[in-house]
Amino acid sequence: MQESEIRFLFDKIKKLRVGVIGDFAVDFYYDIQKTTGETSLETQKEVWWASRPRTSLGGAGNVVQNLLALEVASVKVFGAIGRDVNGREMLHLLQSQGVDTAGIRVQDKGWDTCTYTKPLLDNTEENRLDFGTHNILPDEDFEKILKSLRLQLAQLDVLIINQQFASPLITKERVELLNQILPVYPQVHVLADMRTYGMAIRGATLKVNTEELARLLGREAYRHWTSDDCEMYGRQLSDLIEGPVLITRGDQGMQYVHGEVNRQSAALPLKGELDTVGAGDTAVAAFAACMGAHIPVVESLALANLASAVSVQKLNQTGSATLEEIVEIVREQQAVAFQSPGDTLL
Repeated sequence: MQESEIRFLFDKIKKLRVGVIGDFAVDFYYDIQKTTGETSLETQKEVWWASRPRTSLGGAGNVVQNLLALEVASVKVFGAIGRDVNGREMLHLLQSQGVDTAGIRVQDKGWDTCTYTKPLLDNTEENRLDFGTHNILPDEDFEKILKSLRLQLAQLDVLIINQQFASPLITKERVELLNQILPVYPQVHVLADMRTYGMAIRGATLKVNTEELARLLGREAYRHWTSDDCEMYGRQLSDLIEGPVLITRGDQGMQYVHGEVNRQSAALPLKGELDTVGAGDTAVAAFAACMGAHIPVVESLALANLASAVSVQKLNQTGSATLEEIVEIVREQQAVAFQSPGDTLL
């Protein structure tokens, strides 16, 4: 894929109106120092020092962050937060970037804003402290979120469904409610990324990694699957959900299966330390944007691969990929290919 092609695709993506419904979270990073020589007078325990606190959007929020990096025209979000400090921070992170948060429901009680607290010791992530990952949203509150979504669907080009946790927002029964609504708006391209309830979706494109694909079908030994294996199992899952399947395969790239269609894009050869946190969200955002812009599958896979290659090179953060970052990695890969003419880029 050439630079001119990438810029052409981005021109189409920039016109999109995208909605995201799912499990929104805050990623809270900070550096920690455990050996300080300072003792608490109250507890007589050593005091740990923390520095450089920083937050970013996680969960479904990271999908939003990636959509914003792709410069889509607008993003509307639908979900729930608590009336707490992390909820205020999430609204700030979303609204400061121009995201429409009218579909976010603030829960007054019984709900902690989903937050991944990530202390870094010498740039290595320590034990994570999670808030809100076992919330339970009452059905009547989900109905209100669903009503907000229903009122906005006609104005969307793309809807992304993100399910991170087993219970906070999206359950199997609630996926079935979405299945009843989405066919009314056939012009909306729907991509679902669901860790637990992927088998419940109907008609949408379902993104899975190989572990998720194996689990959904009750298979094992997925680490040794070839592209032929992924095609076979991807087709099985595609038949069950009555829609396309997008398979992310790590350093083996990505694969799209639907009916008789089987398309692949190889991963880029990358060197150095990599951080795969959030790379799946990058792939979801890029591929969904391409779907909404009516970009052919082959080019969609290639762009999603390029965006993911940018994302995984960003350490200790949930990465994203901008146009200029994607263009830069293409230039780098082309320079390598020019020096080794036996290699291919994509």
